[in-house]
Amino acid sequence: MKISIVGCGSISAAHIGAISKIDDAKIISVADCIAERAHSAAEKCGAKAFTSLEDMLADEKPDILHICTPHYLHVPMACAAMEQGIHVLCEKPCAMTQEQLKTLRQTQSKTGVKVGVSFQNRYNRSSLFLKDIIESKKYGELVGMRAIVTWKRDADYYASGDWRGKKTTEGGGVLINQAIHTLDLMNWLSGGISAVTAHVSNDHLQDVIEVEDTVSVLAEFKHGFRGIFYATTAHSVTSPVILEANFKDKTFRLEGDVVFEIADGLITPVSLPGDAEFFGKACWGSGHSALIGDFYDCVRNDKPFELDSFEGGNAVDVLLKIYESAQIGKRVQI
Repeated sequence: MKISIVGCGSISAAHIGAISKIDDAKIISVADCIAERAHSAAEKCGAKAFTSLEDMLADEKPDILHICTPHYLHVPMACAAMEQGIHVLCEKPCAMTQEQLKTLRQTQSKTGVKVGVSFQNRYNRSSLFLKDIIESKKYGELVGMRAIVTWKRDADYYASGDWRGKKTTEGGGVLINQAIHTLDLMNWLSGGISAVTAHVSNDHLQDVIEVEDTVSVLAEFKHGFRGIFYATTAHSVTSPVILEANFKDKTFRLEGDVVFEIADGLITPVSLPGDAEFFGKACWGSGHSALIGDFYDCVRNDKPFELDSFEGGNAVDVLLKIYESAQIGKRVQI
């Protein structure tokens, strides 16, 4: 399979590392608007370098395009590739607005190509363990969920890209960028969020960014329980994400790719099978290889890929309702 990558920033390293493990995949081209960055990535991959998506796709058509660009470019680039019959694997978020999401989904349906959204944390050992516990009802029904994301993002982070921290190009702040993975996990594992009451604020970088650095959500779930979601980039360090699933007599807590069982006042680590394989920052999770391998298998064998623009867009649906609730100051149903 011939692979192209657009966007050669930090997250592309996780994609390149995962692709390198797939025997029949070859990166033929990379593109970035910063020529030096494109050439550096191309040299590592043994690929051609371009400074625009259009020039890259005109040179040689790939089977799969990985989109690792700033948020506002995801939908137009994905649709341009799909219209040419190219399968697309897109970094999160797959869209920034409801209109963009509608366009993306319509184009996927019209063209019939495979679309994947990079919510790689669904493939983490810890996430799959918790998914099995919930679906098996081994400990009964869920009675609550809690998620906490406390990361550090200072002014120098936002200075690293002129699209960061702006509503029109990033779509929001901590919720749509850092915490969307955890929001997706909570929505996926719980069976769905049905309503939100939310508050957002910029507590840390008021003179630097125009989007939120902190969000708190009271979430109501389709199965009748409620939970709490909290995320901030105003912390002094980047801590592992915490996601808890509460049952009547037991709680399971995910911290990154580690699981703890909490019962009768005791906190006990759970042994998980296999090894976690990281490409890039540990806070990105260890699921990139598994997600990309799964997507490629679906392309190779013409099978449906579950995390497409419809399933992968569910987190966008929820986060847009969170922003709406925060804006109007009221509970919003989903």
